[in-house]
Amino acid sequence: MSCAPELLAIAIAAHDAENVADDASGSWRLHFYKHEAKLLLDDRELTITPGCVSVVPPGVRCEHRYVERPAYVTARFALREQSGESMPLAAVQDLAGDFAQLCQRLEHAASVFHSRPAQAEARLWDVLWDLSERTARKEARSSKRHVALDRACRVIQSRLSEPLSLADLATPAGVSPAHLTRLFRAEMGVTATDYLRRCRLERAQYLLTQSDVPIKEVACEIGIPDLHAFNKAIRRGFGVAPRELRSRGNVPSQTIAPSTVSTSLVEDDPPIVQSA
Repeated sequence: MSCAPELLAIAIAAHDAENVADDASGSWRLHFYKHEAKLLLDDRELTITPGCVSVVPPGVRCEHRYVERPAYVTARFALREQSGESMPLAAVQDLAGDFAQLCQRLEHAASVFHSRPAQAEARLWDVLWDLSERTARKEARSSKRHVALDRACRVIQSRLSEPLSLADLATPAGVSPAHLTRLFRAEMGVTATDYLRRCRLERAQYLLTQSDVPIKEVACEIGIPDLHAFNKAIRRGFGVAPRELRSRGNVPSQTIAPSTVSTSLVEDDPPIVQSA
């Protein structure tokens, strides 16, 4: 492995919402988001939700369009040397329940940057390798899926707050509802409904344990606005009511009812490949 990156700047930030454009062509940029936003990378728009992380390479113009008061941890770094080893990094990843621990590592790097810069760089390097390994695992899983199944999963993950029918998934996937049903069963071992339920429960778990979003808003965000139905879904998935789940803090995802599949919550964008 090559030596650690040179950490140029790092900060924990919170400020009034405003659009921020950045064309820092000479450095890599890493953001851990605790807010919602739109991220524009050149001419490509990506949706940011709390718990996401982005990595932007040199030469790519980025602009943040905030929809709420932004709070994030950000770092700029450069590569001291190149080697033959590559480090794939997705442009945007949703870390879900793992966001807090990785964000804490970067926050620690920010706290020691001026007094112990080498330690801060080691923390950054650790975070980057973790993100790279996640990207590589994601690529390996996705490469084995039928393209129609990937498209259907993307629809589910981008429209969790909406009522979705099998036809709503099959049409953009370019297959019939019956064929899509067969793909879900053959490649994932579950129905589309099971997968949708799993995604909604994981998103609810994250919002309840890692944010202060009101329970009613959490219910609406995952497409179950009826509080009675939402309470039943959370109890069925985690064995406790939403308020108790929130009071307990982070709960391992495997506590979700085993009748649903354990799979990645977010289909990340194509990776940026960084030489490291």
